[in-house]
Formats: sequence, structure tokens, C-alpha cells
Amino acid sequence: MLACCLSACAANQPGMIRDLAELPQDAGHYLQDAPPLFIDPTRQAELYQDFRTRFFAPWHRDSPRHPAREVFSGFRRYAARPIYGETNLPLPAAWIETMAHRASRSAYPSLHLRAIAVVHAAMRVFPTHKPVFLDPSEPGQGFPFDLMQNSLVDAGTPLLVTHRSRDGRWALVETDWAAGWVRWPEIAVVDRDFIAAYTAAPLAGFWADDVPVVSRDNRFLVSGRVGMALPLAAEQETAERWTLQVPVRDHLGRARFLKAKVPRSAVHPLPLPATRENAARILNALMGKNYGWGGLYENRDCSALIQDAMAAFGLWLPRNSKDQAGAGRWVSLEGLERREKKRRILEQGKPLRAILYMPGHVMLYLGRAPASGRPVACHAMWGLRTVRLFEKGAGRRVVGKAVVTSLEPGREFFPFAWPGTLLIDKLTGMVLLD
Repeated sequence: MLACCLSACAANQPGMIRDLAELPQDAGHYLQDAPPLFIDPTRQAELYQDFRTRFFAPWHRDSPRHPAREVFSGFRRYAARPIYGETNLPLPAAWIETMAHRASRSAYPSLHLRAIAVVHAAMRVFPTHKPVFLDPSEPGQGFPFDLMQNSLVDAGTPLLVTHRSRDGRWALVETDWAAGWVRWPEIAVVDRDFIAAYTAAPLAGFWADDVPVVSRDNRFLVSGRVGMALPLAAEQETAERWTLQVPVRDHLGRARFLKAKVPRSAVHPLPLPATRENAARILNALMGKNYGWGGLYENRDCSALIQDAMAAFGLWLPRNSKDQAGAGRWVSLEGLERREKKRRILEQGKPLRAILYMPGHVMLYLGRAPASGRPVACHAMWGLRTVRLFEKGAGRRVVGKAVVTSLEPGREFFPFAWPGTLLIDKLTGMVLLD
């Protein structure tokens, strides 16, 4: 009775649901039955070569990968819809025209420059840092769902610059997984010697976010974060520290390297051995981190969480949830009752190698909860759709962070949970990363 009372009280706290009180927020708790290695070492070596090929791919393109219709699709998508700015007031109709003029669409592609991100750069749909929302009064709209936020580009990411804005403030760039606008001071142009040095070096990743990367003369350069990669220097100064080569921008906008020191406890050579212990450590470093639509404020949404976690093991995944649904062998869950969905997931799902998919959301399958035997998953979760008593339309109970849950988070709010919208109800498939 006491446990029930405690979980009920916890569920009434802001941002809290019963699952978070009942289920340990420790990925390792659910991986005891997972194989010691979740990727065969020989296969992992092959996957890591593919990862490196894709990472450096923008520097080896002869033409843009993304056609004009794709990179400027936002103008079609939002031209006929009411959109709102940071004041939650409608934007004037001329705003779209202003953005179209700034983007200089008719001149695309106007450049072909190889470059690199020198900071964690917000990749935008239009050349603007201002947010754009659909009706903020509707659930699932307004903050933090900035329609202009496409993705986050980590410092050290190779880029192809294909276009620039009319005012010269913005560069249209391609990574291997996306295209969008970043500010010119956030990138630096690379030459052949820089590319040769970068591609020849072993890469390192980070065990956690917010790791200060500091130059030899103690200048802060960038924050290390899970999912990013930087080259290791050939020489290592001490047994306590790694030496990294960090790309920086010189006064002419060109890239050069600065040597940087980072504690060895914060950095690991890529790829990490695919052990369940390493997976638990990486996922636990992300647990509780704030939700970030499209990488907003250097936070993660559902697909970025999985992409960054798997990157530590040299496994490349697409950036958005729809594309991640095609990244492996598809197991359909459509048309199944809740009990049958759970049974199929438990029987065919592979911890750390299965992505649970529903339109607009993905979760990394961890296995079964030891106490209940229910399937559990790790995911970056914004919130639950709920019924507004005596009001028209739906509400939202915000969770807003990376969590471990069952497939029925929020079931304790029945009948206030929106009918048919528990995660288990919306699951349409499982992707096996074979």
C-alpha cells in the first residue's frame, strides 16, 4: 500500500509519471540478460568503416546531395499555414517572402566549399535564428517545437557548403544526414592538407556531455558531448590525459588545428567495444537530459538520443525517426492488441539492437523489467497527451527528458489519458539493427 501511495504522489509532481518512480533510471538494470557483446567484433569493425565513410562523405561529393526542392521545402510547407513567432503572435504574411529573398533560392547552388563546424551549430530550415511555431495554444505545438530547428551539427563535423544567403550571414551546408542553414562564423573552410590529416587520424568520442575541451594554454575551445567525434593527436602527453586535435577558425575563415587536453576518463577511442557495460554507461550519461526538438539548445530529441548513443559504438544511424525506421529489419506490430505487441517485442526484440517505432517517435529497446517482466525502453520523451476536463481538445503532461519507461507510461492517468494514445497503442513496428 505504501509503494502505491508513493508512486501516486510522485505521479502528481510536475514532470513525473509513475514509471519514473517505479522503474530504476539505470540502463544497466535492464541489460543483465543481454549478451555480453551486443555487436560481434568483426561486424562492428565493418560498421565502423561505414561510419567513417559516411562521416567524411560531404568532403568527397562533386555536387550537392540535396536538390533545391528538398532544401527549400519549408517555403512550400509553411507558406499557406498560420505560423507564430517568439511572442506567440502570428507572423505577418510577408515574413515568408522576406525569408525567401534572404535565401536567394534562384541562385542555388552557388558554392561548392568543403568546410567543418567549429562550434555546435544549430542547423536551421530558413536562414534565421528566430523561432517559428504552429498554434502555441494547441498541445504538442509552441515551445519547444521550433519549426526552424532542423538538427544540431556537432563541432568537428565535416560539411559541404552549397549556397550562401543574400546577406552573407548564413551558409547552406550538408552533413551526411541533413542539409540546412548555419551561421558563417560557425564553420571554417578546409583545404586538402587539413582533410588529409583529419581523415588519417583515429577518432575519439566522449563518455558524457559538457566535457570542457581546453587548449594547451588553457583556453576553452568546445564542449565534448556523447555522439561527437574529434581526431586524436599522434602524440599523447601523459597517461592521465588524451590529446585531441580541435578544428578552429582563423581570421580568414580557414580551418586549422589546435591541440587540446582532455582527461582520459572523459574520452574513448572510437569505436567503443560493444559491451552491455559500455552501453549502460553511455545511456546513463544521457539519462535525465532535457528534451531538445531538433537538437534545440544542444539537447536531444528521440532520434538524436539513439543516433548519438549508437555513434559511440561506430554504428551510423539516420537523424530522424522516419529514416531510422528503415535502418534495419522491420518487424510489423500493426493491428496487434497490446498483449500481442508486448509478446512479439519480448520474443523477437534484441536489447540495444531494436528500435521501437511509431510515427514521429522512436525508442531504444532495453529488454524486460526484472520485477514485472514488462518490456522497457529508453527514449527522449516530451510528454503525454491528455484529456482536458470540461474543455475542448487535448492537453499535455510534460516529461521533457530522456527516461526509461514501460510501453504504457501514463497509464495511471486513465481516464484522463487521451484514448488510444499510450505508446503501446501507437507502436507500428520494431526495427532490428542486424
